[in-house]
Amino acid sequence: MLTTYNRKRTESVWWNLLWLTVGAFLMTVCVQGVAAPHNFLAGGVMGVALLLTYWAHGLPPLVWYLALCLPIYVIGWFLLGRRFLLYTFYGTVAMNVFGQFLQFELSFTNDVYAALVGGVLNGAASGIMLRTLGSSGGTDVFAILLKERWNIPIGQFNFLFNATLFLIGAFRLPADLIVASILMMFVASQTLEYVLGMFNRRKLVLVISSRGEEIGEAILASERYGATMIRAKGAYSGTDREILLTVTNNVALKRLENLVYTIDPHALFIVENTFYVSGGQFARGGR
Repeated sequence: MLTTYNRKRTESVWWNLLWLTVGAFLMTVCVQGVAAPHNFLAGGVMGVALLLTYWAHGLPPLVWYLALCLPIYVIGWFLLGRRFLLYTFYGTVAMNVFGQFLQFELSFTNDVYAALVGGVLNGAASGIMLRTLGSSGGTDVFAILLKERWNIPIGQFNFLFNATLFLIGAFRLPADLIVASILMMFVASQTLEYVLGMFNRRKLVLVISSRGEEIGEAILASERYGATMIRAKGAYSGTDREILLTVTNNVALKRLENLVYTIDPHALFIVENTFYVSGGQFARGGR
C-alpha cells in the first residue's frame, strides 16, 4: 500500500511541477545572484548563455538560455519522450519567470566563497529537477538523445562539451574567473550527486546465522522492510548457513540489530552504506 502511494506521488503532475518549480527558483538564484554578477561560467547550455551575456551585453543569461534550449526541445520532441520534454520545458520557462522578479546579487567580495555558494545552488537545483520526470534542460536533452541513438556515454559528452566551453571562455575571461568557475562546477557536481541520492540512501544489512529463517520471520513480523534468504556454507566449518539480506534506514538499524542478537547471539551482523535504493518497498526516483 505504501509502495503504491509513493509511486503514484512521484508520478503525480502536481508533485513534479512543485519540485521543478523549487529547482527553477534555486537555479535562478544561482545565475542571477551569483554566477552572472561574478562573471562565472557554468556547464552546459547555461554556460553558453552566460558567455553570450558577457560578450553581447544585451539579453540576460536566462533569456539566452531559453532561446538556446528551444531548438533543442524541438528536436527532442520528435526523438525523445514528450512527457520528459514538457516537464523540462516547464522548468526552463519557470526559470525565466523567476528571473523577471529576482533582480539581486548575493554580496561576496571573495570569488571562492561565491563559487562555493553558486556550486551548492546549481547542484541542488539540478538534482531536485532530475528527481522529477523532467530535468533542468539544456545539454541533458542532447546527452540523453546521443546516449539512446548512438550509445555515446552521457559523462563523456558532458566532459567534452564543458571542456570546449571553458577553453573558449579562457580567451575572454581572466584565469582567476575560469578557475573559480571550475570550482563552482566541481561543487555543483558533488551537490548534485548528494541530492540525487539523499532520499534513497539506506543501510544494506547482511546477517550470517544458523537461525536465518527464524530471524527472517521475525523481521517480516515486526518491520515493514522485506528480507531475502541466501543459502550458504561456511568455508572453514563446512556447516550450512543462511545469509539474510535486508535494507533498512538509520532509525530502524539499532532495532534490527537488537532483534537479530536476541534470536542468535552468535550471528554476524554486517552493515553497508548504499548510495541508491529504488523499487520494492521504496519509492522510485524520476523517470
